[in-house]
Amino acid sequence: MMSSESNPSSNTPVASVHLMRAGWLIVAGIVSSAFGAHAAKEVLEPEGLDAFQTAAKYLLFMGVAVLAACASGRERGLGWVEFGVVLFSGSIFSLLYLQHMGWPYALLGPLTPVGGALMIGGWVWWVRALRWG
Repeated sequence: MMSSESNPSSNTPVASVHLMRAGWLIVAGIVSSAFGAHAAKEVLEPEGLDAFQTAAKYLLFMGVAVLAACASGRERGLGWVEFGVVLFSGSIFSLLYLQHMGWPYALLGPLTPVGGALMIGGWVWWVRALRWG
């Protein structure tokens, strides 16, 4: 279902923005899953590979979930979910990369739980919007 609301900067219906973002999350999840299954296992320790696969799975799951949520016609909270999964998965990928390169990476650590909190908050907002509009 398409929303009659529009993104003021582009006049694109809001639902299509979320559909496009969901598509990109799915693409990123597929690419990172393939990378993790092949190239990453050559350079990461088992714990790092587990974290990498978790980040890739979250991209896939949240992309599919946002895609499904768009079918309800309710978009409230989906932006938080999208931003949250980018922070969550992106910070994990970045931490692993920086750790592998030997660079300091501790400052990125807090982004992972912030991303998780945004995902949770976004889904709570979306569920509430189903009940109360």
